[in-house]
Amino acid sequence: MLHRRHLLAASVLAAPALLLAAPATAQQRPFRIMMLLFRGWEEACDGFRDHFAARRIPVELIVRDIAQDLRRVPDLVAEVREVKPDLVYVWGTSLAIAALGPWDAPDPVRHISGVPVVFNIVTDPVGNRIVRSRAEPGRAVTGTEYIAPVEVQMRAMARYRAFRRVATTFNPNERNSLSVVAQMRALLGDGVVELPVALDAARKPMPESIPDVVAQARRAGAEWLYIPPDTFLNDHRAVLTRAALDEGLPCFSASERFVQFAEGLAGLVSRYYSVGAFTGFKAEQILRGGRAPETIPVETLTRLSFLIRMESARRLQIFPPVGLLRVAETV
Repeated sequence: MLHRRHLLAASVLAAPALLLAAPATAQQRPFRIMMLLFRGWEEACDGFRDHFAARRIPVELIVRDIAQDLRRVPDLVAEVREVKPDLVYVWGTSLAIAALGPWDAPDPVRHISGVPVVFNIVTDPVGNRIVRSRAEPGRAVTGTEYIAPVEVQMRAMARYRAFRRVATTFNPNERNSLSVVAQMRALLGDGVVELPVALDAARKPMPESIPDVVAQARRAGAEWLYIPPDTFLNDHRAVLTRAALDEGLPCFSASERFVQFAEGLAGLVSRYYSVGAFTGFKAEQILRGGRAPETIPVETLTRLSFLIRMESARRLQIFPPVGLLRVAETV
């Protein structure tokens, strides 16, 4: 079993190739996969790696992490061009947009080309022009989405606690967050209160603004605080969910991390590990099955988890309906 500390040692400048051993097969050599990461190795990467181990498919993983610095993307693209791997794995919306470009107008100098790509933990790949459509990607790129449609999330949130007004906070620099907020606006109209976190003079999001944003949500009469998929908020999830508890405001999230590893009340989520394994299955279809990526649809998991943090429910005195508890997972 590979240890995560070995994987985290990888950087955009240099990293060891990681070989996952497997019994001898007809395959002449391990498949070489470059894994391009945005914020380090996470559970989705575990699932992707473990899929090949479970299927006894030998792969060589070449891991690169840009540590949320998109200025490093040109180096990644140049290295992909030099290494010529069998497949590229791209984690996250911002990195996918920067490394792949629009599906109908990629720049062969700035963007990855000539190699099949699978993406993972990406929000709205059609709206962000990563693929033409979910059924027909339109390029040698496919992958997985990890959040349920916004309308489905809003219905799930109302099943726990009916609402007339919901607030959402987000980093205005993140395209994935902006995409979700736009969908909420189209669905709820005046029923959504949009509260971007403050930016400093360099247009970087300010963590110290989070408690004030949450207080604004409470003053606006919001009955829920919805947390979209957002790397900045994930990095500061403890501050965000604790501030919401202090304000007596329940949080609902599209990502398991705000409930599983912070104090958010609830969420309708895809497990990161399972999404990673599903992405591994799509990679297997390309590498071993010989399918062209453009013929493989972009999909979400068919099974989602409704997570409820019971300690937060007790703190807020907002308990789930009994019927919901029959299908939810409590943490």
